[in-house]
Amino acid sequence: MSIAISEIELEGNAFEKNAVMLMPVSFKAEDNNKYSSTAISFWKYAKNELDLQLFSEPEVLVEQRSGEWFGPMILLSSAVVSGNSELISVFCGVVSNYLTDFFKGSSESPQIKLKVLYKETKSTKTTEISYEGDINGLDKLESSILEVVKRDKSWLT
Repeated sequence: MSIAISEIELEGNAFEKNAVMLMPVSFKAEDNNKYSSTAISFWKYAKNELDLQLFSEPEVLVEQRSGEWFGPMILLSSAVVSGNSELISVFCGVVSNYLTDFFKGSSESPQIKLKVLYKETKSTKTTEISYEGDINGLDKLESSILEVVKRDKSWLT
């Protein structure tokens, strides 16, 4: 299992939406309507549990065939997190439940790749948390996201 935390650049105010956003496969403008097929499947599953919105209308689905699960990229903003202290725990629980259902009957422990972006709304800072591991390590993802949120004090002012 590995978790990598790094700062990235997101330009434009399209990333300022105050919702949990499911992101397209790339930040490039020409890719704004390309989503992985697993992202759409996850969105359909999770939209009733989370206020999860699509960043843009899907027009192209990218299919990734592998024994691994390539999860969607999720954007959380400090504005959304500050208004809902349980959001991160609920999000990680929904991901875990989805994956348990998705891999039901599989004898192997599948590898998961998932990225969470945390956007500070009062600055240009965005932190990317990349997770690679199995379902059992998702609690480490939750604690990593919470650590990044704790470092950001911008939403307290």
